[in-house]
Amino acid sequence: MKKLILSGVLILAALSMQGCSAVMALNGQKEPDFSIVTKGQSKAIVESQPLKPISTEKLANGNLVSTYQYVMGKEPSAGRAAVYVLLDCVTLFISELVTMPIEMGKNGDIKFLKVEYTPDGQVVRVG
Repeated sequence: MKKLILSGVLILAALSMQGCSAVMALNGQKEPDFSIVTKGQSKAIVESQPLKPISTEKLANGNLVSTYQYVMGKEPSAGRAAVYVLLDCVTLFISELVTMPIEMGKNGDIKFLKVEYTPDGQVVRVG
């Protein structure tokens, strides 16, 4: 009876781990498209990118300087998720012991970007 309960617990534990790394691979943050962030572009278009404004300061000439935070290296990947699901099926979920820590280690790099705008909201300077 003890072996049956232990087997049931192990099966439930393996099933609960199923897809954890695959779900983590599908979740993430898209990287900004910096080809859009150029001189003359409007503030609304710049802020349509996955950039999180963390501070804004007003300069003496009336321009605004916004500092944005973004993450590089944490893009979602359907291909990686599909490979993880395939590995789960082939190895009976034992691959989760390897793939889940790999995904947990993918935090990405936090970066910052300063953009100067005119009072009208046009980009004057990037960087």
